[in-house]
Amino acid sequence: MTMIDPRSAASRRPAPPRHAVRARSPLTEESVLRRGGVEPGGADARTIARLFEMEREDSRRHARRLRDLAAFRVDRDDPDLSDDREERGIAVAIATRTTTALADRQIEDAHLAVAEMPCTLERRAAGDMPVEWHTRMLRAVRDLTSAQRGLVDEIIAAWDLVSLPADRFRDELRQVRAWCDKDRPAKKPEELRDVSLENSGQDDGTACLPNTGPIPEILDLARGLDLSAKAVQAQQRHALEDGSPIPFALDGTVARDGKAMTLAALRYAILLRTQLDTAGVEVPTSRHRVNVVVPVLTLMGLDDTPALCDGIHPLPAQMARDLAAAEPVCHRVFTDPLPGRSLPVPADRYRPTTAQIEHLRLVHPCCALPCCTHTTTDDAETDHIEEFDHADPARGGPTSLHNLHRLDWRHHDLKTAGRIDPVRESDGSTTWTVGAEPLITTRVTPCGDLATPHLARALLDSWDTWRWNQDMAEMEENGEIARIFAKWGPLDPQLGESQESVDEEFRSRWDGDPPF
Repeated sequence: MTMIDPRSAASRRPAPPRHAVRARSPLTEESVLRRGGVEPGGADARTIARLFEMEREDSRRHARRLRDLAAFRVDRDDPDLSDDREERGIAVAIATRTTTALADRQIEDAHLAVAEMPCTLERRAAGDMPVEWHTRMLRAVRDLTSAQRGLVDEIIAAWDLVSLPADRFRDELRQVRAWCDKDRPAKKPEELRDVSLENSGQDDGTACLPNTGPIPEILDLARGLDLSAKAVQAQQRHALEDGSPIPFALDGTVARDGKAMTLAALRYAILLRTQLDTAGVEVPTSRHRVNVVVPVLTLMGLDDTPALCDGIHPLPAQMARDLAAAEPVCHRVFTDPLPGRSLPVPADRYRPTTAQIEHLRLVHPCCALPCCTHTTTDDAETDHIEEFDHADPARGGPTSLHNLHRLDWRHHDLKTAGRIDPVRESDGSTTWTVGAEPLITTRVTPCGDLATPHLARALLDSWDTWRWNQDMAEMEENGEIARIFAKWGPLDPQLGESQESVDEEFRSRWDGDPPF
């Protein structure tokens, strides 16, 4: 019996295609002008020349950036270095003004480019490879083996990157990637099961919950929903005819419109109202209520500023009003100039009150750490910025809103380990120092009103108008307006009929400072 070493078999696999990938003609400043039909020597030609050089300089600058980012990479396979990896990712996120998740991805891509694909990085550093091309290439090889990435690096670095058109580069990159995939074992459909949440991106009050899984399972779910929807739709039609209770009627639309719901709406209603089966595993209820913050003017129908669900998801104004109308209890939240400060708790109390936690959830819907986007709805810790002194509570670290914020569990652990250090300033801002040996320090201003600046202006304008109308009514009742007309005569007809013109004329006639 002959035994075959799989490693030697792999080494005998045919190499990826290394055919010459060259442009038909060199790309130069002159050829760019000629291809674009731009007359040499003019203003457009000078602009094209600047863009041509700026694109090459962008490539060189981004290559330097990748080398800087790669220096912050910490081995992901060593669990003992997880804190180091976290704090360095936070420092990069703050410095580059991005999220911690994106910062981690940028660091990994930079390491990949510097350590495993040095040839294409050199082409980028020389200005030969556009930033968008190099970024596309890194995305394409993330899930390949280190050996495959090395081969792809050598192949692409040999291309005529200076002159290739963009569509040719993309086509060739797809072919190389396809070659890498042909011998890779495909993932089983069972390994790809997933349910994820996606916002619509339109701030229209909708979201999507895509389900991915093996085709037989998804088809079985779809058929089951379809059969159920058809059965309920038939029953709704019967109920409309004989006046019996209407099943699965959302929002009373069936009785109001006099017709059964669509199959699409019924599939949604059935899925939404289906009990989740966890095979006997007890699922704890949420520790907090779901907050929908509706600006008061929106609630009154005087404005259409969107509401926020749990401080993150925008809801259209009418949807917010409908939700509020269906709730038996609404919670009023005062904002500046009525701050509604929470009552202090005893100095020896460590755990914050329910009201304090709800207040913090409104102010910090996401983790308070700069650049972190983890929500604080449930899986988060209400953290004492200045540590609570359990031995002598009166010494410091009070359980007060000024000394509290919400952190996700991972960042709370980092704070406990001394890897991040927040300090609350007297004006309510927070100074954050990241790193056991400080890497970066930043100051974050406190969250302002729950009302938007637009609503704040509207409220102040409404208040001024109310005061003016009250003053006018009092003046008319006391005969003051008649006295002004008797003394100064009628209003100037050139003012027109605008309220602003009339108001300004009255103010100019007032003896001394008007009381408004």
